[in-house]
Amino acid sequence: MGKQLRLICLVMFAFSLATTLCLVATSSAAPPPGDAQFGIIADNSNAFLNSAPAVNVPGTNYMDTTTLMALLDDNNDGTIGPGDDPTNDPLVIDVRAADAYTGTNTAGMGAGHIPGAIPVTTYKYQDIVKPANLEYIRSELAKHQNKTIVLACYSGHTDKLAEMALGAVAQAGYFGTPAPVITALKWGNLGWNSAAEPSVLAEVTPGTKDIYVHTYGMETTPHPLPAPGAYPVINNTTSTEPAEITRVADNLSESATSPPFIFPGTGTGQVNDSNIGNYTVVDVRSAAEYAAGHITGAVNIPYQQLFAKDGAGDYTNLLSIDTSKPVIVYANGQQESNAAVIGLNALGIRNAGAPDKGLRYGLAAWNNGYGMEFNANTEEHNYPVVTGSAPGGLTYSGQCPSSKPSLNLSAPSPYWGTVSDYNAGLLSVDWTISNSGSGIGYDINITGSINTNGVTVASALPLTVANIMSPGGSATATVKYNVPAGVGGWHTIMAGSATDICGTSYTLP
Repeated sequence: MGKQLRLICLVMFAFSLATTLCLVATSSAAPPPGDAQFGIIADNSNAFLNSAPAVNVPGTNYMDTTTLMALLDDNNDGTIGPGDDPTNDPLVIDVRAADAYTGTNTAGMGAGHIPGAIPVTTYKYQDIVKPANLEYIRSELAKHQNKTIVLACYSGHTDKLAEMALGAVAQAGYFGTPAPVITALKWGNLGWNSAAEPSVLAEVTPGTKDIYVHTYGMETTPHPLPAPGAYPVINNTTSTEPAEITRVADNLSESATSPPFIFPGTGTGQVNDSNIGNYTVVDVRSAAEYAAGHITGAVNIPYQQLFAKDGAGDYTNLLSIDTSKPVIVYANGQQESNAAVIGLNALGIRNAGAPDKGLRYGLAAWNNGYGMEFNANTEEHNYPVVTGSAPGGLTYSGQCPSSKPSLNLSAPSPYWGTVSDYNAGLLSVDWTISNSGSGIGYDINITGSINTNGVTVASALPLTVANIMSPGGSATATVKYNVPAGVGGWHTIMAGSATDICGTSYTLP
């Protein structure tokens, strides 16, 4: 005789979260057939690269050190602390390793951090869009009236990798609307304080800054883009949330390759005049800069146009990149090319055997007559740094929004997942959580289940239901239950948890 079960649900699952922000779902008007995720990721990447932060260096996607210092040092006394006004301070995030941030590195790669800067929780830029870091950033951002994030690394290059991922996720609505301004510090801690990064550019010959020594070939002959290829299929997550779709893709891209760049030179794994033809080379500078001189064989797609749709709603520029060979992207420095590399790898615009990479230190390292070089005479400063594991500088305070979304648990759908589950008495229940409120819920988990008649939970708890849930959104998670023989029904009360935009935790019942 088959098993007959009657599941009676007594569930109260309503959150009271303090937030006023709503997620705006940005998705492609004409996503590729069968693959809406591609359009969502591309559109949010495009939105970020074409955002126009008011505090950035005009025409670029970074902030210079003097601009940041002016924001932090309001009374212009050369220090950051008492007497300064914190209301216009951006949130500075340090994406270097722990010993550089704390000032304990003994190899000349970090003597502390910018006062007030917070570290990535894992001290790895690759983890910038992992849920724990996003929750941390969310809570810290809530303390700042100036909704600007400035990322800082060693020399202003790897922070662009983190910037692209975080920027695209923000454009998808992760931090609400409008999205915060996200930028990176030009030349990073190297430009902020010469003592903090004394040997950061000494990667060719230890002890010297001789990276701008090559004179590899340049040309002015234009190369048209080839015919567009097929859309890559993106299927990283079952979530329908634009922010989560974008987050997962960019998180995978951050971890796709190590290192995410390739050096010009004649060593193993480096590129030069003799082997550059083995690569697809994409110049993401302006059309005028490309026309004045570019690497032999390079095609030109300015980075602001890289992820854009054409008039027919297709992503022609993306699909016209030849991925039959490994792809190298370059700009004047390494900044914009690093941003492009994260977005391209997130979309699967890459050679099957080799993730895309940026040209280390950009065009200036390929040919020192071109590109953008670090100028120690004008761009290296002696601004203050602090040491230790805790952020130094001012104590920031802010007020979280007050309106509340409303998350609810729907009636379950019990079923036997497999024959073996049936024989073992493991019943599956699909719990669907939806947001009927006007604000965003974050880090939503099922944390417990109280059951009658000897029924116990077989699934590992807490169980993540969603990292983000926008108004009108929903997500489903499966919980398995151990049902003793002879039990025909039981009562269950579910427990859950979530956080708000400030990182405050909420539990129920």
